[in-house]
Amino acid sequence: MAKGITERTPQIIAAEINSIKDQTGRMLLYSSVEIGRRLTEAKSMVNHGEWGKWLENSVSYSQSTANKLMRLFEEYEAKLTAGQDSSNSESIPNLSYTQAIILWGIPEEERETFMAEHDVESMSTRDLKQAVKERDQALNEKTELQNALTANQGAVTEITSEREELRKQASGLQAAIHTKELTIKTLQEKLDSARQSDASVGKIAALENDIKAARIKLSANKVGFLYNNIAKEFEELLKELTKLAPADPEAHEKYKSEVSGLIGKIAERL
Repeated sequence: MAKGITERTPQIIAAEINSIKDQTGRMLLYSSVEIGRRLTEAKSMVNHGEWGKWLENSVSYSQSTANKLMRLFEEYEAKLTAGQDSSNSESIPNLSYTQAIILWGIPEEERETFMAEHDVESMSTRDLKQAVKERDQALNEKTELQNALTANQGAVTEITSEREELRKQASGLQAAIHTKELTIKTLQEKLDSARQSDASVGKIAALENDIKAARIKLSANKVGFLYNNIAKEFEELLKELTKLAPADPEAHEKYKSEVSGLIGKIAERL
């Protein structure tokens, strides 16, 4: 083999083919944008309802093909125009026709950042499709996470409101209990004073009955207060057990068994 002549190998040939493919793809993108420009212009001139017929008879395009070409013009015309001005730092991306189509899956305002982060110009079609797919998956996961956080925030707000309502109820019941305790104390003082002053048997009996009735009412208030707390907490417990079941079946069964046992013990003591 003569000196200076590079040996031809399958790898070199593949590189040449890929280079020609890249150049062809970029030329196709440029040409497609220019065709899209002219299709857009023509559509504004053709009478309403005659667009499909004009496409078929004049340029042998289907409406779907024409729409794709016009969209390419719409998406990339601004950068193509900028690229013709050497003083402008922005230019049409060095993309193939296929790469440009794939990048439609990314909003225009995010496309340039995506291209810079992934070095799109040097990516294969398969790798670019995968990168766009992974981006979409990441966005979906982010959206799902945000929705979950929003739902949790709503649940926290609801629980906080319920807790505040319970606190108010508890405060009211505690105030009623305190009032009953003061009433009993006052009645007891009157009873002690009546006994010391040799009050009539009837008056002493009446005071004793009043104290007994006040104590019964106090006990009823305390039972009502405790029952309301237990009932609310039990409902909350059931909700959390239901949530736990799919997340941690083993823990769910453990606590379910313990709750059932506790209920049984309570029933035995009633």
